[in-house]
Amino acid sequence: MERSMFETLLELPLFQGLGKDDLTQIIETVKFNFTTFEQNQIIARQDEVCNHLLFLLKGNLTVSTRSDDHQFTLTERIQAPGVLQAEALYGIYPRFTHTYTAQSDTCILSVEKQAVNHIFMSYEVFRINIMNLLSTQIFKNQRLLWRSPAERLENKIVDFIITKVIYPAGEKTLYIKMEDLAKHLNVTRINVSKALNQMQKNGDILLKRKAIIIPALENLVKQNS
Repeated sequence: MERSMFETLLELPLFQGLGKDDLTQIIETVKFNFTTFEQNQIIARQDEVCNHLLFLLKGNLTVSTRSDDHQFTLTERIQAPGVLQAEALYGIYPRFTHTYTAQSDTCILSVEKQAVNHIFMSYEVFRINIMNLLSTQIFKNQRLLWRSPAERLENKIVDFIITKVIYPAGEKTLYIKMEDLAKHLNVTRINVSKALNQMQKNGDILLKRKAIIIPALENLVKQNS
């Protein structure tokens, strides 16, 4: 059991680099809660208070993010292992900004905030790992703000999607009306329709009723770079 816990923790980014003695001490002093979720069960909801650090140990999740004006929702998928929104545990808004739903049988490890604080204060490697994680996210978000504005409408649509995703690759689905997308892009609906239909003709996206399916965002970015 102890060896299994070692292997579990070492797969998680925030615990990588810790020595055997440190891991042993953490295992002996920190309470780890393991929860299994079945397909379609919600693990955490957008705007829900975050008082646990959640790790995805096994399975796949659908991540859904709703805009503040409720005009669109973006969904994407993530695979184990990984950490779910470490930044939501602290700051002026300690709440989840996405809804996480099990796409398959899923195992989640949760650690209470007080226990996370203890690990953070006690182990330098853990501090460095979590600081690197947060710093990388801040850097990526800041770089997006300084991108040159796109001229072609197709590129504007791609940029709109890129600024909303967690990971800039893989399958994404944007649920939005064409008139709402046109309003966000400050263009006409007819031009949005033409651009989307051309992107579908090129094989980059698939259009459904009030939905834009992107099979592989990295390919869409490459085609419109």
